[in-house]
Amino acid sequence: MTVQKVIDRKWTDLRRRAERLVERPASDIDPQGKDEVNRLIHEVRVHQAELELQNDELSRSREAIETASRRYEKLYRNYASLFNFAPMGYLVIDRDGVIHEINLTAAILFNAPRSTLTGRCFTDFIHRDDQDGFYFQKLNCLKRLEAFIFELRMKCVDGSLFDAQLKMQAISSHFSKEPRFSVTLVDISERVQLSSSFTLQQNCLELTCSAADVETLLDGYVDLLKSYLQCDAVGIRIRDDAGNIPYRAYDGFSQAFLESESPLCLDTDQGMCTTVIKGTTDPGCPFFTEKGSFYTNGTSRFLATMPAVYLGVARNGCHAHGYESVVLSPIIIDNAIQGLIHAVDHRENHFSLRVVETLEYAGSRLGLAIQRFLLQEKLGESLEALNDLSGHLLSVQEDEQRRIAMELHDGCGQDLNVMKLQLTGLKNQLPADATGWIKTCDGLLTYFDKVIDDIRNIAHGLMPSALEALGLTVATRQMLQESATQGNFKIEMDIEWLDQVRDSTVQVCLFRIFQEALTNIHKHANASWVLVAARREGNTIRIRIEDNGMGFDAQKELYRANGCRGMGLSAVALRCRMIGAELSIDSETGKGTRLAIRVPSPNPKAIQ
Repeated sequence: MTVQKVIDRKWTDLRRRAERLVERPASDIDPQGKDEVNRLIHEVRVHQAELELQNDELSRSREAIETASRRYEKLYRNYASLFNFAPMGYLVIDRDGVIHEINLTAAILFNAPRSTLTGRCFTDFIHRDDQDGFYFQKLNCLKRLEAFIFELRMKCVDGSLFDAQLKMQAISSHFSKEPRFSVTLVDISERVQLSSSFTLQQNCLELTCSAADVETLLDGYVDLLKSYLQCDAVGIRIRDDAGNIPYRAYDGFSQAFLESESPLCLDTDQGMCTTVIKGTTDPGCPFFTEKGSFYTNGTSRFLATMPAVYLGVARNGCHAHGYESVVLSPIIIDNAIQGLIHAVDHRENHFSLRVVETLEYAGSRLGLAIQRFLLQEKLGESLEALNDLSGHLLSVQEDEQRRIAMELHDGCGQDLNVMKLQLTGLKNQLPADATGWIKTCDGLLTYFDKVIDDIRNIAHGLMPSALEALGLTVATRQMLQESATQGNFKIEMDIEWLDQVRDSTVQVCLFRIFQEALTNIHKHANASWVLVAARREGNTIRIRIEDNGMGFDAQKELYRANGCRGMGLSAVALRCRMIGAELSIDSETGKGTRLAIRVPSPNPKAIQ
């Protein structure tokens, strides 16, 4: 029994006793009764004082309760505001994934009213590829009773997707014996997009460095962009000299689409593709960017805003084939728009502005890569023309040297022999006592012999007659022996394989290479030992020229201060290019020099 009930009973008994006394006549009250009345009056006053104290206490308690109620109501409002408007989504789900509580932020992420989400299954909003991963994380929470952080691909009520980071933990509930889970949900789509954009740029850079030709580059770019965009199709158009802009690489387009849309011409067709490549976009329009791209996430809505005049002349092929999201990003080559990246998807709202900006950056990198290939192609053509010209000049030089050698040998040489014979005849006609004149004639005859030998050596150097008469191996051996005698060094030779070189132009070039190499060794190397060897390796003849001389810094000395390569090495390299041979030079200061030359030479046995 409570204190209040005891007080109420005492008050009821006291009141009944007072009523009985009041009903009795005053004459019936004896003195003892008066004392009883006074005692009752005293008790009434005591009870009155007690009631007044209790009333004051009740008033204070009521005020405290009202104050606490207002404080708790404020705390609840603060909690509700914090729960609903927190920068991340909060949910409470049961073991079956049913949503029991969800805040406004999570509802906004799912793009649906909060009232329609309570009671639905949370897995309805998880991409099918991540369903097993979520189930696995839920089991971990039950086993280990700790928070787990993981990432999933989520989807909204309208079907659009976003990347989310979840923090899930099992919690106890006073209202249910079944375990429940608190889930924190954060949209990380922007972070994932930035990360994937960085990965795309890195992969594009690696592709640019590794691609061997333009076709490989374009095919690789299409694969990378389609993987990054997760869209239905990607294509790359490149303008040709006739003004056509066909697809040079593509993936995902149907054959019907390609047959109707690939043969576009800037001169005869109108549409957004031609507008982007012509550079006539207007950045003031909402579907154009500052860098000249066109994009729309609803071609149906876009065409509904266009005038009838445009609809009458434009192709609108993307919309005709059911593509709602479209991006056309220009490719700039040599400061002019020469192509575009074309990405499409049947879904609406698939391409964000950030994605378009990433495509624009990728397009600029692609333009630079294509320009590099074009410059390399032009450089290759220039080098080929230069090699042809150099080869022609060397052939002309050989012919001129042969002509000069013939003139020296058949002209000057014969004339000197005639003069020598005439001088001998004059000497024989002198009297015996003309000793002075006879001595002078002997000196002139000796000098004539020296001049004739010099002319013969010059003619031999200009036109190696032994090469034509005896072949490359014998002519080279004679030349090497003469060089060893003049240079005072020991020479080792193993050059029998040179006989398998049949082409006369190749023979002359190799002979001149040997001459130039031995001249450099004689002038600069100060060597005491030289090796010249030739070996067959498959369809090539590998030639080695080594010495133990002073050597040089190959990286430093190949190019002089004025940027010109040393003439000797330039001549060797030029002759190697003429015959399609590979030249490598290995040298270090104080460690000699090694030249390796690989000359294409089909194996005669393989030919037979």
